[in-house]
Amino acid sequence: MKKWLDDFRLALIQENTDKLESLLDDLNLKDFAIHTAQNSQNDDELRESINDTLVQIRALLQEAMKLIIEKKDNKALEIQKFQRALKYFNP
Repeated sequence: MKKWLDDFRLALIQENTDKLESLLDDLNLKDFAIHTAQNSQNDDELRESINDTLVQIRALLQEAMKLIIEKKDNKALEIQKFQRALKYFNP
């Protein structure tokens, strides 16, 4: 899960939405929970580890949403500019 978190952070920094999408497809919380449970000494450690990771995932997903919305808005603005420009060619 640490590698996934690092890869997701890097994709966010690079604003690589294709990589973000691919990583989201690869996200497997069930396997993460099973692996974490096997490596935890007790319930408190398990709970803390899972909660910490889920908080990180949530924060990263919120940032990814912001990025995607921003890119979508920029694309929409560019399309509007092209539409206005086309009006000059189609009287």
